[in-house]
Amino acid sequence: MTRPAFDQDHWKGRLREAGLRVTGARLDVVRTLHDSPLPMTAQDILDEVAKLGPTDRVTVYRTLNSLVELGIAHRVDPGDRTWRFGLLAKDHHQHAHFVCDDCGSIRCLDEALITVSMKGRAASDRFKVKQQDVYLHGTCEACLELPPRSATKKKRPQTR
Repeated sequence: MTRPAFDQDHWKGRLREAGLRVTGARLDVVRTLHDSPLPMTAQDILDEVAKLGPTDRVTVYRTLNSLVELGIAHRVDPGDRTWRFGLLAKDHHQHAHFVCDDCGSIRCLDEALITVSMKGRAASDRFKVKQQDVYLHGTCEACLELPPRSATKKKRPQTR
């Protein structure tokens, strides 16, 4: 399945709807996220945006934070203390993520159905859930196809 081309007018509209000014830096960050099939680290985003022209690290980080706060992007922590970022569709729903413990890649599991139920009404009356994060850990298809590692070898490098 091929990814749709980056629609700059669509994303300009999304930024305006969210109350953000449309700037070159914001569009570069959105384009970078759009073009990546997997959530990216802030450093990876910064590296890619820098290829498009001069960029400021603080601007990229502020842009990522704004996109997350306004629901245009999401931030994922697979447990390695490194945030990854990805764009959200306008009709986004909460979904699980698969984390490959060998290469570190993360995939959105948009079609996964995971149910959490609370026993008894009293438990749900004591809090309101604002965010849910579900991470399934294992080995991705690409890593399964590689020869087995010996116990002394280091992790395979992360690929996207």
